Amino acid sequence: MGISHIFKFMLVLAMASQAFAEDMNVQTLSEGACWLESGDMVKVASFNDKESALLSRDEIEMQVEGLLGGKKNKAITSDLTLHCGGYGSSLVIKSEMDGKPICLWVKFNKGRLALRSLGGLENSKGDVCDGYKWGELIIGIKTPEQKALLESEHFHGMVKAVSVVSGTTLKITLDKSYDGREMDAMAELKKQMELRYIELNLFQHPVGEAAAIK
Repeated sequence: MGISHIFKFMLVLAMASQAFAEDMNVQTLSEGACWLESGDMVKVASFNDKESALLSRDEIEMQVEGLLGGKKNKAITSDLTLHCGGYGSSLVIKSEMDGKPICLWVKFNKGRLALRSLGGLENSKGDVCDGYKWGELIIGIKTPEQKALLESEHFHGMVKAVSVVSGTTLKITLDKSYDGREMDAMAELKKQMELRYIELNLFQHPVGEAAAIK
């Protein structure tokens, strides 16, 4: 580790120590890789990516609204989770955009929030969602004829494109009219075809430990 990296790490540690000094009600995640203290202010120190942040709920809302395109998309900061692992840390936020439920992952970048992933909100257990990619499905077919059928005029207006992920696993790109209606497309495909499986195309995030921010 070079001198500059050591200096940055020591700076983050000093900032974190100062931020947490007044209140020792601190949670640690991933064997101490992250520190968290929440209340009126959310205090985070993430040592693996050498980031620290001290943000109020209002500041988080304002920054998330900016990432979502403005105040018409108001952040719901009552549903925040800190995710921490070897990669660093993320805030995971369940909110809404244009009236649709969303799953948002953001990282800390010099004390501010930056986008990691943004997608639809799947039916997730617990506090952490992954989010799914709008307008896409992953399916497992039983025969080559099923791929040909999906590419035919029969599904025109629903299926825009079909690509092979591997073997008999396909990615379906849906027509724009199905953005936010992926579950409707899944139900229709299940009705018309006997597939091995069909599922939302979830974002893949690193493994780690999570804690709800109260």
